[in-house]
Parts: sequence; structure tokens; C-alpha cells
Amino acid sequence: MNTNVINWKYSYTELGMIFGMIIGSGIGVTAFASTNNTLFFTVPGFGIILGLGIGSSLDKRRRR
Repeated sequence: MNTNVINWKYSYTELGMIFGMIIGSGIGVTAFASTNNTLFFTVPGFGIILGLGIGSSLDKRRRR
């Protein structure tokens, strides 16, 4: 058994992208279901970009 996998910690950038995708997907699917406009499938991309920006800034602050 590899014990290095158990001690793995995710960076804020990775977590921000995951949470941004989850939140963006929820908003996008809900908006698509209510309006039937396929443009709302781009919303998860904006969530990923926002999570990437916030996560990388938190990672930079943590390194100081």
C-alpha cells in the first residue's frame, strides 16, 4: 500500500477549480432547465475561471 497517496493535500487552486465547476454547473443546469437556452452551458467555465483565480491568489498568500 502506498502511504504517499493518503497524505496528499490539494492546493487551493485545485479546490477552487473543483468547487467553481460544481457551483457553475449547478447554476448552468438550473438556468438551462428554466430557459432552454444552451448559452448557459458556458457558465461552468466561468466558475472554473473564478475558482482558478481565487485559488491561485490563496496559494500565493500561503507561500509567503
